[in-house]
Amino acid sequence: MALFSAVVTAVGQNKIVQYPGGTLPLNLITYFKVGEGGWVDPGTGKVPRSPDPSLTDLDIILDPARVTKRYNDGNTYSYFQKALVGGDFSSPSSGILRVSCMLLNAEFNLQSDGTLVYDLGGYTNPEIWEIGLFDANNDMIFYGTFTQQTKDATRQIENVCRLVAG
Repeated sequence: MALFSAVVTAVGQNKIVQYPGGTLPLNLITYFKVGEGGWVDPGTGKVPRSPDPSLTDLDIILDPARVTKRYNDGNTYSYFQKALVGGDFSSPSSGILRVSCMLLNAEFNLQSDGTLVYDLGGYTNPEIWEIGLFDANNDMIFYGTFTQQTKDATRQIENVCRLVAG
């Protein structure tokens, strides 16, 4: 399980404030995306960038259209999307929603696994730096970045996110 920096997005904050001090509904989040964006290179190698609450999708998806073009360096990058199911959620106490975002062994490694949403590079060991949690309206509620997680087909990766009503 990764320890990471995260923010509730501006869109997410507008939705979460509807549940002040109350219980967040288990169906608030319907899917997650992980991606190979969410990093910067200050000249000494890649490091996680600070999560930006103004983002509306993963950084890897948005950046090529932005001025910085951080990921337009001749390399190819990808992201992976997965639906969440009831067992991925728990509410350990009032106002807290715990979401387990699990990538199983071959997920995000094989283009033929049927769930790969976008892959320009087609490579088998993606370097994951970011995660976003989305609701049924395709609004990103939560965005986080972390130290690189290299995903290969022999390992599972779990990222646990805690959303707090406020």
